[in-house]
Parts: sequence; structure tokens; C-alpha cells
Amino acid sequence: MADAVTELGRQLARFGRTMVRYKAQQAATVGEAATAAYGLLFQLADRPQRAGTLAETVHADPSTVSRQVAQLVDRGLVERQPDPADGRACVLVPTEAGREVIAVLRRQRDEHLARIVREWPDDDVHDLVRLLGRFITGLESARPPGVRTDEEDRP
Repeated sequence: MADAVTELGRQLARFGRTMVRYKAQQAATVGEAATAAYGLLFQLADRPQRAGTLAETVHADPSTVSRQVAQLVDRGLVERQPDPADGRACVLVPTEAGREVIAVLRRQRDEHLARIVREWPDDDVHDLVRLLGRFITGLESARPPGVRTDEEDRP
């Protein structure tokens, strides 16, 4: 098992480097600021929310998220709507144009991924999706090494 875990670490590092390169290629195509802002657009497509909640969701500084949201609003991709729970606040919601951008980007992503797994057996693709989902769920719930909970810090 230790050898497999070591190899998993190597493959994850390789995956990380590949994703950095992929994001750099995307940024060169649409612009770095747009790439970051589109990430927020995808989050809002899943769940319209307040800017502060969005910043927490993506683990980003609120001022950075605010600038990116302003870009999305200026481009007509996101609009501010009154928060039904508190009329003094607003939630960010993709516009029709924003939903169209999301659909195009998802289609491009799906076509790209389909090319990568084109020659894989369907069962292998399904296994990858299942196992990757399971791994990501575990990763999301795990504390990074060295991070302690409040309970662990008490005498």
C-alpha cells in the first residue's frame, strides 16, 4: 500500500503541473482575468449567492472576488438581484448571456475530455469518474498535514 500511496502522490503532482499548464493555455486564449472570473461564473450557475459567500466558497480574498464579479457584471454575464432572505443584500445570478457562456465552456471542456478518453473502454471512464469523485470527497473532508483542530489544541 505504501508504494501505491507514493505513486498516487507522484501522479497527483503530475496532474497538478498539467492543470497549471492547461489553465495557462486557457488564460492565453481568453485572458487571465477572464479565466478566473469564469470560475466564479460556474460557481454561480450551481448556486446563486452573495459575494461574501462566493469568496468563502472559492477560498479567495473578498476584494479579489469583488473585482472579478464586477468584470462579470460589466460583461453582462452576472446580475445582482435582491436577496429574498434580506432585501438589503443582493445575490449574484448568471444572466441569460452568462448561462450561454457557461454552456459553451462546458461543451468545449466536455469535447476536450471526450478526445482524451476516446479510446478508453466505457467501464474505465465510469470507474475513473466514480473513483475520482470518491477521492475528491475524501480530500475535501481531510485536514492538511499539520493542521490541528481546536479540540486537539486544548490541554
